[in-house]
Amino acid sequence: MTSAASRTVAMVLALLLLGAGRGESIGFADLPQLIGAHPLYGVLAQYDREIAALRGTRSVSGLTDPAARAERGAAKLKSDAAGAATRAHRAASSATAADRGEESGALAAIAALRVAHERDVAAYDSELQRETGASVTAFGQAMADRIKHAYEARRQQLHEKELTFAYDLARQDAPKRLRLRLKLDDDAYLSHATRAALRSEIEAFDRSESVARSRMRRDDTATLANYLNELSKLGTAANARMSAQLRGKAAANLAIRRRASQAESNAGAAFSSLDSELAFFRSTYRSQSDASAIASGLQSAGSEISGRFRQIAQADRESRAATNRQLARLESDRRDLYRAIVAQIDRTAERIRLQRHLTGVVVTGSRPKGSVDLTAAVRSQLLGVHS
Repeated sequence: MTSAASRTVAMVLALLLLGAGRGESIGFADLPQLIGAHPLYGVLAQYDREIAALRGTRSVSGLTDPAARAERGAAKLKSDAAGAATRAHRAASSATAADRGEESGALAAIAALRVAHERDVAAYDSELQRETGASVTAFGQAMADRIKHAYEARRQQLHEKELTFAYDLARQDAPKRLRLRLKLDDDAYLSHATRAALRSEIEAFDRSESVARSRMRRDDTATLANYLNELSKLGTAANARMSAQLRGKAAANLAIRRRASQAESNAGAAFSSLDSELAFFRSTYRSQSDASAIASGLQSAGSEISGRFRQIAQADRESRAATNRQLARLESDRRDLYRAIVAQIDRTAERIRLQRHLTGVVVTGSRPKGSVDLTAAVRSQLLGVHS
């Protein structure tokens, strides 16, 4: 039991004993009901909603530690890129050996294979186009994923900025609002014009905050749209460059294959020119250099994306720390407002107790037996309605 609850129980017992001895009555005011009817209860409820919303941003369903998981993903991605680079070198070595073996076989059978070279070229072209198309598609998907991750990170950043701005506005105006509300609630002799002026000031704060939040939301929406447009342009340009490179290389390989096939078909008539064609064909072998370029690209992409994952992890930690600080401030403000509301209810109940010449008054959630219920009278004075 808290110290406040202990004091309330002790007060109830003392007043009951005092009333029984003197034949007098004590008053009772239902605290939970009066808090719910208080003019500032909406502000209290708004604090509760904001606190709940901030608590909800600290966790994602099924994701206990986003920062740690992002860092583990970064390490795994870097490791996968290194493995892929190794496999690219290995594939290049085996591909070169296979190509040279295939060339030797073609030389041994050159006299007998003077037909069907166009069919072979067509099959090679079909396979080359398929592989090129798959590579272009894979690169486009990877680029789309990167754009999506970058956009979602920027959107979350702007959303958190809007929450911070809304909180700062509410906190900036909260003391003025409270003073205006207390003036309206505590002074029973304010003129109608004065009350209207005070209410007008409160409404002005509401309008000002709403306009400021709407302006920021419009600006952030425009910023996000421009950011997505820029990302889309960059992605489109990157896709176009990669597609041009891959298709250009495929076209060059196909041309080499056509020349080699033509040389095979004309070997009987122009065997002397075949040597030069084969020499040119051998000079075009760039498996190791291509593998090195692919490996370098994979390692570079792995390092870049890994670094971005780590940046996301750091941003997540900083965001959580900022959220915890905001949450602590909101909870402190909420406690202060709750105490102010309870204090005003206590003062109002005490005034009514004196007016009705009661022995004492209990402001709690449990009504003592034989007590006089002052809840309606207290509510009327809190709301400024006098019978």
